[in-house]
Amino acid sequence: MQPSILQQDFYAQPALVVARELLGAVLVSRLDCGEVMRARIVQTEAYHQHDRACHAFGGRKTKRNAVLFEAGGVAYVYFVYGMHWMFNVVTGDCGTAEAVLIRAVVPVDGATTIARNRGFTSANPAPAVPERWLDGPAKLAQGLGLSGRHNGLVLDGSAAVWLQVGAPVADDRVRTGPRIGVDYAGADALLPWRFWLA
Repeated sequence: MQPSILQQDFYAQPALVVARELLGAVLVSRLDCGEVMRARIVQTEAYHQHDRACHAFGGRKTKRNAVLFEAGGVAYVYFVYGMHWMFNVVTGDCGTAEAVLIRAVVPVDGATTIARNRGFTSANPAPAVPERWLDGPAKLAQGLGLSGRHNGLVLDGSAAVWLQVGAPVADDRVRTGPRIGVDYAGADALLPWRFWLA
């Protein structure tokens, strides 16, 4: 039986709820050629406009972050350091900016395509442990072929990227802690808004 696709009512929840509930869910990316890759989500981070680490801190809306203010259930994909794409899902209500960054996933289907996208070759072999193939937001975007063209896409299965319900994750397997790479956010950098599977 085909797993259920997560719908808008799921994403309408606050980012902190969605970040926890996405652990174990499956991120699906379909290439133009029809190839489909699936990967299980094992690490997330929540962001909210009241948080100094958020691109829309204080409710500041720009051309770059406008998607954050849409109703939950669309992709927010942005470029950093002039070289990496970051894939997020927008959550909450229309008009309030909040989202969940997908930080790490583990390949489920499409390993050959993922390996090609990551540039693994005999000279640059893939890590022996698949859990390390997509263990960072830039790696997962590259491996799953996610880029700026996915920004703003609805995550209901009608476009090239969506999320499916995964196996339930027991609370005793979930760890929380500060987010990574947001030291500029001052005290907000210490918020335990990162979630991962032990």
